[in-house]
Amino acid sequence: MARRRRRRWPWVILFLAIGLGALFYMGGGWYLSGKVQEEALEAHRLDPADRQGGIVEAAEIDGSGAGRITLRPDGQNAADTSLDEAVVGIVVGESRVVAGPATVHADGRRTREVRDVVGQAPGIGDRYSADRDVWGTPGEAGLEFEEITVTTPEGEEFPAWVIPGKGRRNWAVLTHGKGATRAQMLRMARPLHAAGYNVLIISHRGDAGAPRYEEGMVTYGRVEWRELEAAVEYALDRGATRVLLGGAGHGGAVTLGLLDRSSVASSIDGVILDAPASSFEDLIDEAAEDDRLPLVGLPIPESLEDAAKLLVAWRYGIAYSEIDYTDMQGLIDVPLLVFQGSTDRTVPERVNDRLMDGGAGDAGDYVVVPGADHVLSWNLDPEAYEQRITDFVEGLGKAEG
Repeated sequence: MARRRRRRWPWVILFLAIGLGALFYMGGGWYLSGKVQEEALEAHRLDPADRQGGIVEAAEIDGSGAGRITLRPDGQNAADTSLDEAVVGIVVGESRVVAGPATVHADGRRTREVRDVVGQAPGIGDRYSADRDVWGTPGEAGLEFEEITVTTPEGEEFPAWVIPGKGRRNWAVLTHGKGATRAQMLRMARPLHAAGYNVLIISHRGDAGAPRYEEGMVTYGRVEWRELEAAVEYALDRGATRVLLGGAGHGGAVTLGLLDRSSVASSIDGVILDAPASSFEDLIDEAAEDDRLPLVGLPIPESLEDAAKLLVAWRYGIAYSEIDYTDMQGLIDVPLLVFQGSTDRTVPERVNDRLMDGGAGDAGDYVVVPGADHVLSWNLDPEAYEQRITDFVEGLGKAEG
């Protein structure tokens, strides 16, 4: 009898190992899939409280809107260096200061060159927040605009801005990214407007004033392409004969979703993308490369990542092939300009390396901006960014009246 019991121990150990393995992969996969949902799928609106903030310590600004401003970030923001090399908007109440890269002092203060003031110049002691999108409305960016509504065939209404250009034949339709607002696209809109284009900056599902996501999650172009399609049709109905599309981050995925799914894709003459989220599965893979297991701090095993991706697909109804635009050879058969930050942690460079190798064909112009984080290529060098766009549209031909 004793011998029989001893022989059972290998089986007990085996089943225990299987049970612990199942617990590891199910528990760990469940945790990681929930993290993917929270960070990459959950639809949320921009919260100004998430911006860097602090106190204006000194402001030397003349009547022309030039000068310097010194800022003392709040304690939790003093160590955040992500915007130190960037041109930003300093928001103080209803006013904005367009300010250049920061000189960082030993005590954490930042001094920036003032390039423009919209509204009243700030004073010492005013509270501020730093906005990477620089301006909040086209008017603040010096552009005349009209608030309109884009309506889908199903009757859903989406707020939008129209910035009138020269004539009515040349239009650019721009789509912002996840957790951002229409203001994100003003940096791209400026050179397009200067080139004579009417610029239509749209909202999409989940934005303020727009319909909500049914499941509370973004879909990387699988659903949102329909509101972009309605915006393109808005431009075509107003006489557009040349239509450019522009998208940033998740808005880039929406743009690619339209090219993949819509009949109006044949009306598109050029595409400009800024850090497009071109493959959802690649975003998970790249995030896992930099992530660590909780508590133990070890790298995430590839097998656990695979288990998490399976659970993401099961829990949230994700079909990866439907939102992977990187392997669609010839998906973009018109001129393409892509900006990509080399230090982008949201859409890493390797993701869009695949897009340019697999989906863009030979038409793509790929601009990798050293040191730029997510959708910050303009902020690190506005003149170079805008010149690239100007050269791109000039390559399409002179704007028509």
